Amino acid sequence: MFRRRASVVLLALLLAGPVIASPPAIDPAARNPPPTIALSHFDRFELQPVTLAPGLETHKGNVVARQYLDVDVGERVPRLIEPRNATPVQGEPRTLLIQPEVADIRFITGGKRVLFGGFAGSSWALVKLRLVDKATGEVVAEPQFLQHANSIAAGYSLGAADKLMLARLADMVASYLKTNFDAPVGSAVAAAAPPMD
Repeated sequence: MFRRRASVVLLALLLAGPVIASPPAIDPAARNPPPTIALSHFDRFELQPVTLAPGLETHKGNVVARQYLDVDVGERVPRLIEPRNATPVQGEPRTLLIQPEVADIRFITGGKRVLFGGFAGSSWALVKLRLVDKATGEVVAEPQFLQHANSIAAGYSLGAADKLMLARLADMVASYLKTNFDAPVGSAVAAAAPPMD
């Protein structure tokens, strides 16, 4: 019986992919610095697709996670920026580019969760958000956001906890834009933001 369980654990580890480094060591109380100016100084906002940092696209789970995150960000951010983009302006509008990137990740796909549950390990992701003045190329802000999905919770939920981790990251991206609109105040790096309505 012990050999059988050990074989299942070993097989799960092998199928989970190569050994990947631990998530970045970030203080849970860490805060992102505020943008250089309040985001209300911009008249238009352009959300660009979520990208993967170079090299991350070689692992299938990372590509799947990027797709989920792109959908989540695409559901939350437009609700904030569309009213502003529809407001008439005089002269040439000042535009802010919103560029989300998965900078580091370990994502367990649903298929592996169904087969191996918590034995497949924990998921985590670090997302960097670049806010760039389109006219000048100046980086207005570059916050980062870190979230985890516990292996046991993800195993019991058959992967739902892994997907919820990505939804929390999308909430954090949207919250940074909302919180820093009227005044530059920054945000938490690893503490989840309230879900966007």
